[in-house]
Amino acid sequence: MAGIVKHVKIFKYEFTFVFRHRFEKEDEESLLNSFTMWREWELGFFYRRFQIVGRKNFHKPAEWKNNHVYEYMLGINLLICKAWFTVQKGGMTLNIDDK
Repeated sequence: MAGIVKHVKIFKYEFTFVFRHRFEKEDEESLLNSFTMWREWELGFFYRRFQIVGRKNFHKPAEWKNNHVYEYMLGINLLICKAWFTVQKGGMTLNIDDK
């Protein structure tokens, strides 16, 4: 994923900040992004709530259905850029190296 992504932990809460714009460098995801993320010109704020798998008993996939936590996303859509942040406590995140 291109754009700017920053992760911050404060106490037990994990914050992720993301900034994307239409004129990012071309990469292997550019065709997919042009069809999905940038196909509409939008203005406004958005809020989403997701259920994600928690850290507790993560090594036991059979227990994942009993171990969900919420992740909250708040963002803004502008004509040429999008920005959002997510907040979650106790969720499992997997770090992927984008090289």
